[in-house]
Amino acid sequence: MITKWLKWKLIIRWKNQWNYIKVFRNLSVGKNLWVLVCVQNIFNSFLIFFGTYFLLKYTVFNEHFTNNQVKQGLVISVIFKFLSTIQDHYEVLWSIVFFLIIIFALISGMNSSKWQLQSKDQDWLIITLKIRKSKAKIFLYLESIVWDTKDFIFNYIPILIALGIVTQVNWLYLIGLIILTLLSYLLLTLLISILHNKYIQLQQYKWNFLFRTATNIVLRLITVYLAFLIGKIISPWVKKFPLTSNHVDYENYNQWINEGVDVVINIFKPISTIFLHPYMPYNLFTNILFNGIHYNSLLKLAMFFGVLVVFIFILSKVSGNKTNTYYPFIKIEYINSFLSKLIPGTSYTEILAKHHYRTEYLRYRFPAVLGSFLFWIIWGTVTGLLQTLNYGEDIYFLIISFYLFFITYFYVYSIFTELNGMFSLDGEGKQVITYLLNGKSLWDVFKYRFHFFTLTSLPLLIIADIVFFFINHMNLMLSTLTLLLHVISFFFFSLLMFLPGVIRPHFNYSNIEQLDDYADKKIIADIIRFSTVGFIIPMLMVPTALLLVDTIGLFSYLGIQWGAVVIILFISFGILLLIISNQLSKKSTLEQINL
Repeated sequence: MITKWLKWKLIIRWKNQWNYIKVFRNLSVGKNLWVLVCVQNIFNSFLIFFGTYFLLKYTVFNEHFTNNQVKQGLVISVIFKFLSTIQDHYEVLWSIVFFLIIIFALISGMNSSKWQLQSKDQDWLIITLKIRKSKAKIFLYLESIVWDTKDFIFNYIPILIALGIVTQVNWLYLIGLIILTLLSYLLLTLLISILHNKYIQLQQYKWNFLFRTATNIVLRLITVYLAFLIGKIISPWVKKFPLTSNHVDYENYNQWINEGVDVVINIFKPISTIFLHPYMPYNLFTNILFNGIHYNSLLKLAMFFGVLVVFIFILSKVSGNKTNTYYPFIKIEYINSFLSKLIPGTSYTEILAKHHYRTEYLRYRFPAVLGSFLFWIIWGTVTGLLQTLNYGEDIYFLIISFYLFFITYFYVYSIFTELNGMFSLDGEGKQVITYLLNGKSLWDVFKYRFHFFTLTSLPLLIIADIVFFFINHMNLMLSTLTLLLHVISFFFFSLLMFLPGVIRPHFNYSNIEQLDDYADKKIIADIIRFSTVGFIIPMLMVPTALLLVDTIGLFSYLGIQWGAVVIILFISFGILLLIISNQLSKKSTLEQINL
């Protein structure tokens, strides 16, 4: 029964993922589809295997390559220092690979839990197949787990084989370990799915929700503090940055790079000590690979899984004693109503906000609105770096330029992607019909959602900016200009995030978690992401580069970076908004949106 269910659902998910691309649209659901999927995955596996093999053989384990490279930058120098280390310690590289596999299992498990929470198939399974609720949940867990397991089989196993060939490990140990790793991956993913599911469902009760809220705030405060300390430690070294004029002393530059490598190594030395602790589960797999399967290794591995089972048991007992559901976002609704009067937009946004604030989708994901850990790491690090720098120094504005754009982009990116179903245009799903029947177009839906995203995420960015200005004693003029630039760049980057759902909307999904699976949307999103990080933001930072090489003076720099760039972003935002308006205003019937 479960085999037929998984096969049926995997075919449906694959078709939903690819059938919006013309080449795959007319494929029949049957044996030919499975053959095509297998051929494509096997081809990718061979590419990964040979790519990994040649990368390891001719770079990582090539002493001539690592010992004779001319060091051109801090990151490159740190990388080659690391490569030189693992050439004599293969086990470190294996531990890193197993660590990545465990991280993948954790992510896969949480995704499986989210899929189950948002799935509409549970009641259908109970009624049609006459099975218990607990068994129906297992069906839904396995549906998502098996979907992700194909990535493990066709992506990670070729890497393990290539690494095994290069490091010349015992073939019997390697084959046995691959089987053990696959079984451990499946078990870990299933346990994490159940654990995450039970923990998330506890959030409908008051004290559990408040505890989770307090925990997330404390973790972010700790992250900011640690990032601040790291920034403060490396700030004296950054202050000596030699490339602040046209006249570069390369001997001084190389000395500065070597000093930076030592600083980075000293910072991460405590982390490496923890990482290489023998009781870490990924190190247990490495130990099994090099020393064979022993009783102690299996016992430690069993203890690791046993702890997860105990946590699941405890959460099951706790959830069984809860009755009253807690609604946590009443005060946020009031704040939203107030902000909707300050930030121009449609009156319907307030109704839309109340609807989404009362959904389980937001309840389970609400820490996203507190800003991602990456956002707070950048915020804390930049704040620490500025502690020994003075206004007027070129290096001061180099650090500020990273704060101007990268922090805004990653802030917008993290909130939008984590709450994609709440903000994306096609997150409305089939309920978009109600708008169309009332004479609205997709442009109206877009306006509601964009305004809602602004109300939800912009206030925290402004608060973070104000605190940043006070801590770093920035003057009023620079603070005002920075805040203005952040607001404009926020709107510009937000509009970019909406583009995949605007260009290729998918309203007919069966599970809201599916929004990230569509191949056409993923291609567009990847192009936008890489273009933004690799081209748009570097181009916006060109004035800083001109300042560093003495091409322009400080006054001209301030005028260009905080004046001309603001105008460019504003015009770009206006043009993009006009294009979106023209496209979406034309879509006001069911036939035009392929629903």
